[in-house]
Amino acid sequence: MAGRVSDLFGRVRAALRRLDELEQRRALLDRPWEEEFLHWAADGSLHGSRLPPVAKHRRGHSTTTGGWCPCARSHPVRP
Repeated sequence: MAGRVSDLFGRVRAALRRLDELEQRRALLDRPWEEEFLHWAADGSLHGSRLPPVAKHRRGHSTTTGGWCPCARSHPVRP
């Protein structure tokens, strides 16, 4: 029984991670200008042409936690 509960919690955590990744993707699509900031995409290629601004509270620009960027829409990366 404990193994089933642990498995269930693992699945819930994985689902929440996927939802977070999808929310980050949606947020990036709402900020198309960030596509111009230099960033490494999940495929290892360098995208963009401008340096991202320096912020007090570091926030990733142009990519999600999983490395997806709007440039990759034609080549989706699974969350």
